[in-house]
Amino acid sequence: MPKPLSANTTPESLDRVLLPVEVSGPVSLQETVIEMVRSSKVVLLGYWSIPDQSSADQHRDQFGKEAEKRLQAVGDRLSSHGIEFQKEVVFTKNRGGLIDDAANKYDCQSVVLPGTEEPSSRPTRGIVLVKPNADLDRIVTTLSALFADSDVELLLFHAAKNKNKHLYDSTEYMLRGLAGQLTERGIDSDRIEWEQSIEGERLEMILSRVPDFDFVVLGESDPSIRARIFGTVQARLAEETEKTQLTIRTSI
Repeated sequence: MPKPLSANTTPESLDRVLLPVEVSGPVSLQETVIEMVRSSKVVLLGYWSIPDQSSADQHRDQFGKEAEKRLQAVGDRLSSHGIEFQKEVVFTKNRGGLIDDAANKYDCQSVVLPGTEEPSSRPTRGIVLVKPNADLDRIVTTLSALFADSDVELLLFHAAKNKNKHLYDSTEYMLRGLAGQLTERGIDSDRIEWEQSIEGERLEMILSRVPDFDFVVLGESDPSIRARIFGTVQARLAEETEKTQLTIRTSI
């Protein structure tokens, strides 16, 4: 059974994940998402987007039971896999702000935005988009908390902005170091690969690699989840792919 939501006052938990789900229509949760949160404590946020001129209370009176039923069906599926969760339904005019506020309120260290693409038959694979100015320690600790006890495979990927040899070598050192740290924290080395590319424009290089994976991991230096979720990379991913996205929050 889900626990009632309350503001989190305990020390941060790196395996706590916010899972926003649109409940204004039928809900279908991919198997990819189940695999990603199997070792997590999930905050299941059911949101119903409403027009600016509408009242949240009015929509809740009219559609509240329907929204709760749809969200509970998702919760039941999580429970069937032994996944601990909390749940809440919100009627909102601002999806981005809602996600940002909920992640802060419940101290969720990452956010999973479900995609719609069917999972592959192979082991679940994620591509981790790495930037040197990201919170690399947080990326390592969060990925290990989420995936050490899973079969998920990860590619650490960096798309360089130029062909500077010194920068290329230092980035390779960074990627090797991240892979080593993940192994030390419990992710088998045969489930981790790394790669960097200097051939082409950064965003296009990312988009060319994403189709080979089931989900995308983004870790940014900007502490605003809203900026990360609706930034250039995320917007293009949403427009051109149907991949699930995992955004790792910066340490704040």
